[in-house]
Amino acid sequence: MGQLFKLLKRLRAPLRDRLSGDLFWVAMRASDVLIIIWTLEGGLLHAYLVARVLSLIVPCSLLLVEARVSPQLAALVPNQSLFQAAAARVNLGYLIISGSLALFVLLLAPRVAGSVGIAGDRLKEILVWMLIGQISPILFGATRMLMQVMDRRVFYNLLTLVTTVLFLVGVALMPDRSAVFVAQALAAAQLAQSAVCALLLTQCGVWPGLTALLHKEIKLF
Repeated sequence: MGQLFKLLKRLRAPLRDRLSGDLFWVAMRASDVLIIIWTLEGGLLHAYLVARVLSLIVPCSLLLVEARVSPQLAALVPNQSLFQAAAARVNLGYLIISGSLALFVLLLAPRVAGSVGIAGDRLKEILVWMLIGQISPILFGATRMLMQVMDRRVFYNLLTLVTTVLFLVGVALMPDRSAVFVAQALAAAQLAQSAVCALLLTQCGVWPGLTALLHKEIKLF
């Protein structure tokens, strides 16, 4: 029993840090909901919230993949060549997974719209922009996971905070805050953050998104 308590005590700090980081990330990513609650009404608010929930299918699914893959990637960090090859494969995997999930969500949207009484065109217009931000791994790869594996969690959280503040300021300064505009601004903030992370990761030899095919250890034929 004493050894069990020692083990739990040793794991408490890493688990607390991981949980606090994930909660911080979720809180920052949900900042748009606070805005639209005060700026939108009626059908537009309903459509935005439904589109937001549907778009979360992509990042939530990727979090499950991250939980499975990140310990193995972390173990490869000391060996640069193995880590780079594994990171390239992970980025390609994220490209396929996030693209497939986005198509699934778009196919699911009309059924959801009909069941909740929302105009399908209105929901799709908002949802498309949200998905553009959520499928940033197609262009930039698994930036969140790789930044954490490379022990850049603090910088990633700081970048998340900066992009969130810029998003909130941009939306607040616009006189006409429509549901589509908020979704566009959110997508721009997510893409900008992923692009900065991908640029930094290239310094570690990690190929972002589809460019991972250029890695010498990945051969299509």
